[in-house]
Amino acid sequence: MAQKFKFKLDGLLKVREFKEKKIKLELGDILKEIEHAKATIAKAQQDIEDCYEAQEAFVAEPAAGRMVQFFPQYIQSRREEQKIQENILYSLNRKYQEKIKELAHAKGEVKVIDNLKDKQQLEFNKKKEKKFQEGIDELTIIKKHRENKL
Repeated sequence: MAQKFKFKLDGLLKVREFKEKKIKLELGDILKEIEHAKATIAKAQQDIEDCYEAQEAFVAEPAAGRMVQFFPQYIQSRREEQKIQENILYSLNRKYQEKIKELAHAKGEVKVIDNLKDKQQLEFNKKKEKKFQEGIDELTIIKKHRENKL
């Protein structure tokens, strides 16, 4: 019966592949957070522009002084929110770069073990083929020996 190839480090390979997939998922989460931060920054910028337009329309009509004070405070709060989101975006970009390095390292570890597995698989196949060829040669020799006897 033919013997199957068994890689002794298969468990380690699976663990490292799992680690690589986990890092990829974390990268996806970071990218999602980056897109959310960018969207929040864009929304804050749009809110500021809308506020300026509303302020111009409001000032054109006679109104109470307290209402006019609302606009600068609102714009200030939106700018602060925008700065906070830009800081978050900067930290997320740094975190993303670190994860990229971590992913490259994890891929390298998987590749090393995968190459070792391929090498051992090739050696196993060569040994198997050699045994098969030896069996054929042996049968050929036996056949020739029988023919010589006859």
